[in-house]
Amino acid sequence: MPAGAQAEWKPLRSVLVHEPGIEVFFALLSPRSHLYERFFERGEAVREHRELCETLMRGYGVRVHRLREVLESSAKDDPRLQSDLVALAERRLSRRCEGDACALPPRIRRELEDPVPLTEADTGHLLDIILLDPTLVLDPAGVYTEIRRPMCNLYFMRDQQAATDLGIVQGRMQSAVRQAEIELCGLALDVLGTDPVHRVIDGHFEGGDFIPAGDFALIGVGPRTDMAGAMELLAQALSFEEVAIVRQPCHPLVRGYDPMVSMHLDTYLNFASECVAVANPVLLRAAGVDIFHCRTGGYEKADMGTTLDRYLEEKGFEVVEITTLEQLCYATNFLCVKNGVCLAPDTHRIAPLVIERLRERVAREPGRYDRLLDQAAHDLAELRAEAEFFPHKKEIYSHGLEMVPLRLTNATGGYGGAHCMTCTIGRY
Repeated sequence: MPAGAQAEWKPLRSVLVHEPGIEVFFALLSPRSHLYERFFERGEAVREHRELCETLMRGYGVRVHRLREVLESSAKDDPRLQSDLVALAERRLSRRCEGDACALPPRIRRELEDPVPLTEADTGHLLDIILLDPTLVLDPAGVYTEIRRPMCNLYFMRDQQAATDLGIVQGRMQSAVRQAEIELCGLALDVLGTDPVHRVIDGHFEGGDFIPAGDFALIGVGPRTDMAGAMELLAQALSFEEVAIVRQPCHPLVRGYDPMVSMHLDTYLNFASECVAVANPVLLRAAGVDIFHCRTGGYEKADMGTTLDRYLEEKGFEVVEITTLEQLCYATNFLCVKNGVCLAPDTHRIAPLVIERLRERVAREPGRYDRLLDQAAHDLAELRAEAEFFPHKKEIYSHGLEMVPLRLTNATGGYGGAHCMTCTIGRY
């Protein structure tokens, strides 16, 4: 199938997704340490994710490929794929002995562990091992199992790769905990016939930091995507006339640097149509931009930089401005399905949860998030008084946009919305 995307507003044809599974349970035992924003109900998150997929398929004719289904159905008739899954599962399954058990002869230890040969395991069993990263621990009392680094962030399928004008680019995660996701997604992409045009090797790159926009593209750099990763894309994976490298801004309402407040570029900016962007103006003004032009020998940096708000104005985009609270509720993490039509989080349902989480942060770190909480609380009062929660805003209607609200109250608790939950394969 054709792979790649020239612009975020081109018709969405196919996506790869992963439904939140048992791996999410382990992250919910300690959400913050697993890069989640908050605790949420896993069963409800699954239902919300299914509603997102159903809306894409039935409402807009998008082909939705589910990662588990793609791999399980294909491995039955593809010995090479099954072998690749066995190899990945073997790397994710480890063994350890403790205490007096370590003195037992290796043969006895293996008999006590009684391991199932992975070559005899079904594909579903292999995928569970890959998702959960288990360790068999042998101690004097017997054998027990530990779960080490489950792929609890895998349902945010945009992070591992991006669709560019040349095709799919596989990234490289900053977090070592998430690096194995790249290989698993790569196996599914291979099954779908979408060989990546490039795999990032030297730098770091995550798909939420990339937005194609017609004759130009934006790459956000910060804690997830670094400059080395961005330069690797310029050298190997893009042919846009112009690329803007956007430096992640420090949030002016947070004391010190908190990279999670504007984790990826798409958490404070997105395109709803070929002429309209949705963004938090505070962060647009704070984000610096370096411009690169495509030349015969590659991309050349322009002499002068600018700020993101000025850059978008120069490109002729009108900006629907959102409040700080709406931005924290993933308002810009909507998914454009075609020019002017998007699936968007219903932020009024998420807002009370975000406010509660901010109060917890203020109590835990006095003085750091106080101004952010004050602004969010002020925004909440005004938005309620005006009944103007995104996407139900006058500016949305005045620009002729169709924003379909989705209930993603729980699924966004992992730190992302509909945009982050979908890996675009093709837009054309």
